[in-house]
Parts: sequence; structure tokens; C-alpha cells
Amino acid sequence: MKRANNKVRLGSPRVVATLLTTVLLVGSSIIGLAYKFVHEIAISVSADESFIEVQGINASLLNARRLPAVLSSEIRIGGLVSSLSDTVRMMPEQSCLVVSVEDQRITAVKPNLPVIPASNMKLITAIAALEVLGPDYVFTTKVVGVSEGSQIVGDLWLVGGGDPVLSTVGYPATESYPTLHPTNIGTLIDAMVAAGITEITGNIVGDESRYDTERFTPSLGLGVRTTEVGPLGALLLNDGVVLASPIKPDQPALSAAQEFLRLLNERGIVVRGGAKIGTASVDLPVVASINSAPFSAVVEEMLTNSDNNTAEMILKEIGLQKLSAGTRLAGAQVAQATLQELGYAIDGLVIVDGSGLDRGNRATCALLTSILERDGGFGVMGNGLAIAGQTGTLRDLLADTTASERLHAKTGTLTGAKALSGYVVYAPEKASVFTLILNGSGVSNQGEYRPIWNSLANSLGALSEHPSVTDIAP
Repeated sequence: MKRANNKVRLGSPRVVATLLTTVLLVGSSIIGLAYKFVHEIAISVSADESFIEVQGINASLLNARRLPAVLSSEIRIGGLVSSLSDTVRMMPEQSCLVVSVEDQRITAVKPNLPVIPASNMKLITAIAALEVLGPDYVFTTKVVGVSEGSQIVGDLWLVGGGDPVLSTVGYPATESYPTLHPTNIGTLIDAMVAAGITEITGNIVGDESRYDTERFTPSLGLGVRTTEVGPLGALLLNDGVVLASPIKPDQPALSAAQEFLRLLNERGIVVRGGAKIGTASVDLPVVASINSAPFSAVVEEMLTNSDNNTAEMILKEIGLQKLSAGTRLAGAQVAQATLQELGYAIDGLVIVDGSGLDRGNRATCALLTSILERDGGFGVMGNGLAIAGQTGTLRDLLADTTASERLHAKTGTLTGAKALSGYVVYAPEKASVFTLILNGSGVSNQGEYRPIWNSLANSLGALSEHPSVTDIAP
């Protein structure tokens, strides 16, 4: 017995080795089982490249904080994945959904399926134009002519610079979604009055030569033209509306010239001629000019209010800047090339217009999510989106969900297409990213899409940064 005690006495190398081996085996087994539990949350949703995935956690096997990290992820992310399964079950077949949290794409249902994006196409227009023009770019509208003393001798030319939010002071109040950052054309007249101009001996001539004269995308339905977009032109005042008329004129530059003439008369500047359209000589001196708000604010206008005219004119502007052609087709070419240069996967992307009104447009949930991930929710794109229950196209939607006031998104609606893409803020400087595009008969009806939207918003709204690793770790 004494010899046996000597062989196994406490502290012997043999005992220490045995204890260490036991600890390693038990610890590895526990952590392995926990990891396997979380990893197996990744389940197949359909055979068509659809899946829900929770990625593994990067930590060494014996790291004391690995198990708390696994538990934190399982509780927070695993719970969200489980909740999103209800949304997935309600989705029509020709639809897609991607949800990303903390750089992990935790849910992806048919992410690479090209679908009709409706107004979510404006996210593509926005990212391409921000890259081409930059957030500080401005649109300039000017008047040119020959001045002598208090007179403009001959014609005064109102030259359009492609400003999509050029407005009279009273126009935004008449809009369903009032323009957020209008460019007040009255400022041009203020400058003329300050310069002592009291008379124009000729005409007011509207110049829209910066862009082409394609008023509408040719394939748009008659019910969309004029009511939802256009007529388009580089000189577009009040979206082409003449406030005294119930019908938009066919020539927006002429309408702008007529309105400008009226405003001049109201300020006491006499115009001897009438309103016309034409192209000004490049040699004519500038009498006055006005700049739009910075382009970042114009993008906010387009996204928050889903402004179709703004999207189409932006597309023409980037065509002009890169290919010297202010056309829809040139802009579409530039947008697609810009996305490719930025490293986005553009398989399946079809750009017919900038607004998303054309049913020929196609995009994938994977692409739109990548665009949103690049911004992160707190850049120009994120700040420009409508807010659930508060602003723009979401001011009357999703207010009764757990994500109300924290969900920032771009909406989209066409017959047979309904889209919602954006962010849900769940902690300071932290937001989940999502893209949901529904295609199919009847999906734009409230009874079809609202339960799906509400389910998604409630799931994302329940996400929290707690319990964190610090909360769980010993």
C-alpha cells in the first residue's frame, strides 16, 4: 500500500498529465457541442440557392471567451434567424430576401434571383450617381442675356442645368410628399432686382439643351406617364406643373419660361415679349445663377419621397458627365459600369430607367444588400431613407411594429411587385441590413404584403446588442 501511495502521490507528473488531458477533452467536447448547435442553425430554405446561415465565430479553441461568444451569438442572432423563418414562409415563390447583421448574412432566400425591383432601383441610381458626381455636386440654373443699365436688351434665356428640385416658393406645399430641399427659382429674380434690372425688351426663352428631349421611357404604360413621372427635360420647374392648370404641358421648358415670366411681372420687371423655347449662345453673359442643395440632399429627396423625376434626371446627368450624352441610355450604361468598377456582382442586373417604374428592370437582393452594406446605415444612403411611421413613403407604414422609428428603408410598388430595403438600428452606430422584394400576382395589395412587411419589421425590431460577450463572460 505504501508503494502504491508513492506512485500516485499528488503533484506527480503522471497525475498532472491525466488531469490536463481530462480538462482538455471535457472542455473541447462542451465547446464543440455548443459550436455545432449554433452552426446547425444554418438550414436550407429551398434548392434554388436559398439558405439561412449563421457563420462560425473566430476564436481559438481554448480561448476562455469562446463559449460566451457562442452563447451571445446563439441568443441574439440565432433568435433572429428563428423569428425570420415566419417571414420566409409567407413569401411568394418569385421573391427574395437577404438579412445581414454585423457583417454576417444570416438569411438569404433566393439572393441571386433577378426580380422586378420597382422603386428599389433608385438605390442603384443613388450609389452610381454618388460615385460619379460626389456628395457635394450641385445643379446650376442660370439666366443669360445682354444687359445695358436697367435693361436686358433682347431675349433673356433661362438655361436649365438639370436641377430636379427647381421650384417656386409655393409648390412644395401642393405635393403629396413635399420636396425636402427645393431650389427656389425666385432667388434668380432677387438677384436681377438687386442688379437694378427693370425691363426685358425681348422674350423669356427656356433652354433645355443640356439633356435630350425624351420625355418618358418609351416602354412605360400610359397610366404611368405624367402621373408618376415626366414629361422630363433639363429645365424642369415644379415637376413641369403649371399651378394654374390641371394638366401638365408637354414641353417643360416652355412651362418654366411661362412661370418665370409671370414671376418677373409680379416683381415689377416688365417683359415686352412672351415665353418661348430655344438654345442660348454659349457667348451670352450670365446675368444671375442659382445652385441646388448639395447632391447628398438631392439623393435624400429622391430616396425619402421616391421622387421619380429626380431619379430619371440624375441618370441623364451621369450619362452627360461620363459619356457626354444627357440621355437615359447613356446614364444606364454609366450606372452599370460604375457598379462593376466598385466590385459589385451585377449578374442579372438590367437597368432600363433610373426610377424603377419600368417593368423591364431587374436586380437581385444580393446586389441591393451589398449596396446598403457599403453605406452601413449611417452614411448618405442611410440618412436619405424614409423612416417608418415618420417620413416620406413610410410615414404611414410600420408605425405599429417593434421597428417603428428605427426602420429606415426604400419602398417600391408596381403591379405584381413590392419592395422594402434598408436598415433597422438596434444600438448606437449599429444596424441590421435587409432587402425584401416580392414578385407575384397580387403582392402589391395591402392584404398580401403588409403581413410580410410587419413580420420582417417585428423580427428585426426585436434584435438587441444584448446579451453581449461581456454580459455572459465570467
